[in-house]
Amino acid sequence: MHFLRHAMLAGFTAISLGAAAPHAHAAAITLFDTGVDAKGKPAANGAAEMHYSMTGPSGSAGAVRVANSANGFPILPWMGDDSSSAWIGPNGSDLSGPVGTYTYRVSFDLSGLNPRTASISGLWSMDDVGQDILINGISTGATGNGFSSFQAFTIDKGFKDGLNTIDFKVFNGGGPTGLRVEMTGAAAVPEPASMTLIAAGLLGLGALRRKRA
Repeated sequence: MHFLRHAMLAGFTAISLGAAAPHAHAAAITLFDTGVDAKGKPAANGAAEMHYSMTGPSGSAGAVRVANSANGFPILPWMGDDSSSAWIGPNGSDLSGPVGTYTYRVSFDLSGLNPRTASISGLWSMDDVGQDILINGISTGATGNGFSSFQAFTIDKGFKDGLNTIDFKVFNGGGPTGLRVEMTGAAAVPEPASMTLIAAGLLGLGALRRKRA
């Protein structure tokens, strides 16, 4: 099921990218799902989250941990394990935290890619309410509600060259709170400058020959 889910996400991303830059070669964006290790595999229950940072309701950074079914409550009733991602949340035995908004941030690099052609398709689930997803601090308008299934989102603008950030904002009404994300993305690889110059030179030479003829 997780393979089909990621295949669908990759297909949606490729279609979006192809529409934006039909003549460019697309390259995958290096992205990490929640709760995974350096190789993209779900980490052990209780492990420190490696890729996402968290700012709590007080505005201060907090420790983030991974949770899977070995944790017990709140999984289930939270959505169960798969081989692509795991839940992340505050560093408590049941991921409890004070009432308020939690912002989870992940970074990725678009160096060597064309940010104007970038696109990310993803799925998220949260406890309690997904308030927004921001790309480089800009709202995408995405919202979500519920922890028993995934909800889709797409980011197709707001990218920039070099380092980019995605913020997932989750409101907790009390008790356990957490975030689960799976996503994939791509962007066009710009033509090397040398190839562009050669092509321009050949076009100019052809025009000059036509003019002389």
